[in-house]
Amino acid sequence: MPLYFCAHTTACLTKQALRDLMKQLMAAGDVKVKRLVASQLGGRMLTEVEAPDQPALEKFFAAHRVNCEWIMRIELDGHEGNVTEY
Repeated sequence: MPLYFCAHTTACLTKQALRDLMKQLMAAGDVKVKRLVASQLGGRMLTEVEAPDQPALEKFFAAHRVNCEWIMRIELDGHEGNVTEY
């Protein structure tokens, strides 16, 4: 399944609200959320997800009322000296 990185604005969320949102997204079965990182001070969250396609991913975030600044499909991943193609 394709891998995506997405950026989100989370301004004005308390740390508890941000934590709850992250748990909600990880528990949802629509797409596979692999990783979430967030900064309450910065008002930003990055997600790493597997989804069938970008329209399905956009629908997933809309259903959970999560704003997307951008979505990027990952084609190459360099990690620990290896490059993987998706």
